[in-house]
Amino acid sequence: MSKNNQFDYEELNYAIDKIAHWYKKNIKILNIITVPFNTSYIFSDIINEISMQGGKVLYVWGNNRENRELLTLLREINQDITYSYIECGKGITNLTFANERNLGLIRGNYDLIIFDDIGYFSNIDNLNIRNKIDICSVLSNKIIFYGIEKTTLNGELIEILPYNCEKPFVEPRILTTRINLSLDIPYNLYEYLKWFVNMKKKVAIYTPDKEKLNLVYEYFENQLVMKDVKAIKVSKVEEFKRCSRVLKYKDKAIFIITDKVKELSEYCFVNDAVVLFADDIRYTYKKIMYLCGKIGQINKELPEVLLVSNSISEDIDKAKSVLREYNKKVWEKNLKI
Repeated sequence: MSKNNQFDYEELNYAIDKIAHWYKKNIKILNIITVPFNTSYIFSDIINEISMQGGKVLYVWGNNRENRELLTLLREINQDITYSYIECGKGITNLTFANERNLGLIRGNYDLIIFDDIGYFSNIDNLNIRNKIDICSVLSNKIIFYGIEKTTLNGELIEILPYNCEKPFVEPRILTTRINLSLDIPYNLYEYLKWFVNMKKKVAIYTPDKEKLNLVYEYFENQLVMKDVKAIKVSKVEEFKRCSRVLKYKDKAIFIITDKVKELSEYCFVNDAVVLFADDIRYTYKKIMYLCGKIGQINKELPEVLLVSNSISEDIDKAKSVLREYNKKVWEKNLKI
């Protein structure tokens, strides 16, 4: 077992033990702070323990399905655990999954509620998180909040590092320019694009809205002089499905120009990403962080995420700062091993 793998399992066991100790205390809320798309395996032991005692767990997150990663491990531990996904009403299985958007429609009493805000592409602000935890408080006396930052929630707090730390968490590069990005691109971005083409990369190029999407696509199609690359404009679900087939071509680079950050990450695996107009208000620090987390998760090598804008917004600055702090903690922990 490698040095990094030892660290991974050490962090995993640390979280599992902390959850077990908290559950026995008279403290209602446990805040677990970590990186986007960290593992849900840390909940396997407590879910199994509650299930063995005939209890019920409600798992709240942003997907319309069960958490398959978690279920894979639970089946290895206990084949008798029952599970379901519901959109309203009362959960009757040991483990019930629900989308956070439907939380107000969920009924019943649960021994534990896990609110997972890192296992999907989340953009919920802290006020809405607070309101949703208040709803959870009516359904259970024990709540775990799994998120990327400290909130105003009372209770116990622990921080855990990424379970998979074989490479650093992706930190975005910031490219600022005075150029009107609706009409042109800066030279330093052009150099990156040439490198992507030479390496036959599959690159997502994000715009904040459809108007800018059309302008950028027009530029890439008619003004950008670059061989051996295919540019695709996608915005609708059916276009993403078609795009996933095009990405299988290995003989040239592919630039996918889109205004849908979350949807592209669900349908298409890309090597790198360029966020144009990154100072737009639609690019919150959470959206930037989750983009970095997702693209890092699906790539074996460390990808490039370029934030291109006319200015550095507070959200860009905060995302960069928080992600750098993540990597600093991982580096410091590895030094001690």
